[in-house]
Amino acid sequence: MTQTYASTNGDVGTLGGLGLDRDFRNTGRLSIDLALTGGEGPEFAPLERIPSRAELNMWFAWSQLAVNAHLATEQDHLDARRLRWATWHAIEAVLTDTIPHERDRAVIDELASRPPLVPQLFGAVWAHPTIAQGLSTVARDAIDLLRDPFLTSRLRRCAADDCGVPFVDVSRPGQRRWCEDARCGDRFRQRRARQRRREAAAMA
Repeated sequence: MTQTYASTNGDVGTLGGLGLDRDFRNTGRLSIDLALTGGEGPEFAPLERIPSRAELNMWFAWSQLAVNAHLATEQDHLDARRLRWATWHAIEAVLTDTIPHERDRAVIDELASRPPLVPQLFGAVWAHPTIAQGLSTVARDAIDLLRDPFLTSRLRRCAADDCGVPFVDVSRPGQRRWCEDARCGDRFRQRRARQRRREAAAMA
């Protein structure tokens, strides 16, 4: 199914390959995926994936929520940046066996306390969705993740040398290595294949 997004004038357009063009991440966990859209300060500027309200709409349309809403407000954009930064720090804290900072917990709790997306049985997935509701749903995902002992015990870092982003391994054996198999897993297999070809050529 072709996904759509709300453009800068409020019209709905085709998303197509924009998710890939924007390098949005799909680790399998909403809150982590939002946290990987960038950060604050010059260090994270090259990683910025939602620099404007339009890109925030694109992310929600591309995400597993598939939210097609009217253009995000400036407050939505600000809240999204606050939420991703708080979530990033909270996840990093858990990965280092420390308690998330009260400041970050407060941001996540604040946004989670707002009305979330409302599902419906027929028609569109969500009833009159808004980006604000989408942010509440993402914040609730962060709480579900960070309060669940099993999920926090399965928080991992990607094994790729050039990645290391967090993900949740919910596989039964608990041996997942990559944040995204189609991303870092494929790159690893391609490098290994090239190395094997070089070794075979050297032995010929």
